Amino acid sequence: MSAAPPALAQGADHFGTLFEFLPVGAYRTTAEGRQLRANPALARMNGFADEAELLASVCDIGHNWYVQPGRRDEFKALMAESGRVTAFESEVFRYKTRERIWISENAHAVRDAQGRLLYYEGTVEDITDRVHDREALRRNEQQLRQIIDLVPGVSYRVVTSPEGVSTVDFISPNVQDMLGLKAEELLADSRAVHRLRHPDDRDHVAARIREAFEEQRPLDVEYRIVRRDGREVWIQQTNRLAPPENGCEVRIGLLLDITARKRAEAELRANSELWKRALESSGDGVWDWHIQDGVEQLSPPCKALYGFDPEELPDTPGALDERTHPDDLPAMHQARDDHFAGRTPRYVNEHRVRCKDGQWKWILSRGIVIARDAAGLPLRMIGTHTDVTTRRQAEDLRIARDRAEAADLAKSQFLSRVSHELRTPLNAIMGFSQLLELESNLPPRQRGWVQQVLGAGRHLLGLMDDILDLSSAQTGELPVVIQTVELAPLLAEVGDLLSTAADSACLTLRPQPLAAAAPAGLLLRADRKRLKQVLLNLVANGIKYHHLGGDPDAGGWVRVTVAAEAGDWLIHVTDNGPGLTETQCARLFRPFERLGAQSGPVLGTGLGLALSRQLTEAMGGQISVSSRLGEGSTFSVRLRGG
Repeated sequence: MSAAPPALAQGADHFGTLFEFLPVGAYRTTAEGRQLRANPALARMNGFADEAELLASVCDIGHNWYVQPGRRDEFKALMAESGRVTAFESEVFRYKTRERIWISENAHAVRDAQGRLLYYEGTVEDITDRVHDREALRRNEQQLRQIIDLVPGVSYRVVTSPEGVSTVDFISPNVQDMLGLKAEELLADSRAVHRLRHPDDRDHVAARIREAFEEQRPLDVEYRIVRRDGREVWIQQTNRLAPPENGCEVRIGLLLDITARKRAEAELRANSELWKRALESSGDGVWDWHIQDGVEQLSPPCKALYGFDPEELPDTPGALDERTHPDDLPAMHQARDDHFAGRTPRYVNEHRVRCKDGQWKWILSRGIVIARDAAGLPLRMIGTHTDVTTRRQAEDLRIARDRAEAADLAKSQFLSRVSHELRTPLNAIMGFSQLLELESNLPPRQRGWVQQVLGAGRHLLGLMDDILDLSSAQTGELPVVIQTVELAPLLAEVGDLLSTAADSACLTLRPQPLAAAAPAGLLLRADRKRLKQVLLNLVANGIKYHHLGGDPDAGGWVRVTVAAEAGDWLIHVTDNGPGLTETQCARLFRPFERLGAQSGPVLGTGLGLALSRQLTEAMGGQISVSSRLGEGSTFSVRLRGG
């Protein structure tokens, strides 16, 4: 505010009427700093209720008001020099509260007719908010300057008028390090950068800039410049739209030196070519995907992997994606997206691809992004395709085998538990039936019933024993004690136990006695109890099933022979019964497999041969069958000699 008019010096009345209602403070002080007059606004500014309270409290402005020592002396010096002070800014204390505020003073000296100094008159304005805002602005500008200086590139601002004339009105000073031009040159001539661009890039860059301006979208373009010193530099130029000013388009942008990156990409391309040739020599198919360009080059071996000639598949990402099995697409896309986003170090996925002949082939696809843009988006990815069909088929077979083995084990465990649970009530049935059989006065008809119950019970007990033995053998829990066993006495026991059954079936056991089949003193490595169990089963089967093949009176026989072979001994059990087909032989050793005999008159469980195989293998031997339909069968047990 300008100094108070000289008319104010003519009297106190004029002072009061002019300044009573001023919104800013007004005062009159002596040169020594004693307060003479103050308007209400000045009193309120200093925390007082009225002028009287202020005048009573202020005696020395120089020491009581100004925060900065000597500030009153500066004020007086300016007053002595020109007779007035304008916009004199100072930090002062509110007299009453001692709070710091900022003020701006306008004052002049009042003199009498002889030129003697009478007092100073002036106005005081509280500019605390203005000073704080100005300081905040200064700090913000300083911080912005620091940020611009630390940005790894050149910041700039370009303003384009409605007529299409572009002007650079700001560019950071480090532009000289990048382009070899001073900031002042670019501010004076906005086309200076255009003239530095490589001749091969000028038209392309100009078109991109024009498109960004016309379509009101961000600019992102790469090009070369040739500095005045002849050095070639790769530049990435970006800018974004800012709020318009006075009808002009405003863009804020950045120039980055990407020369090192371009050199690295060139080296990478050269290395990737070597890498692709090396991989192709290993038999893998190689693919090279330029993501933003929508081009995916497949090497000839890669196309051949699916039965295509080099010219048959287009070089596009969809060429193989469209042939990928629909069930495998979600996982493949997820694995790819995870690598693009940086969540995985590489892309790895197995999926099926339909070949030219319509067959599905399992492929291991692996890849890695080798180039990204400034925002981290993938630009280029290279990788391989490997045929893993054989491995996947083997895995499927292994899984199927494991499931079958698990099911078989579960079945055996179930049968074992059921056998244990059935044995208790069955023993009770057998016990009471035997008591009834001992009754001397039991009528013949009832005695026949009791004998049928006992026969059925013994059959069930045998079945339970076979089930338990088979289950134990399959789980590896069947006790087998390998020792030296003399074969001839064991065959004699088998013959004694089965001779009655053979006679009942009108069959001959050969030789007679059965022990004669084994050379004298022949020793085998086996568990005597289990070997006897196996031979009893084989000979008993020959007796039981012989009559199914024809006339039981036609001279049936079951013969046991023993022969040495390759250090082992073979025990052959041969019959001249009905024989078996090749298909029946393949099913013979399965548990509960009776080859249709379950509907016939011969009792059986279908466990005997399955158990015999388990027992023979547990003793370190083997069991096999050879048979022809209508010509009888031969079961052979191979064991080591003792």
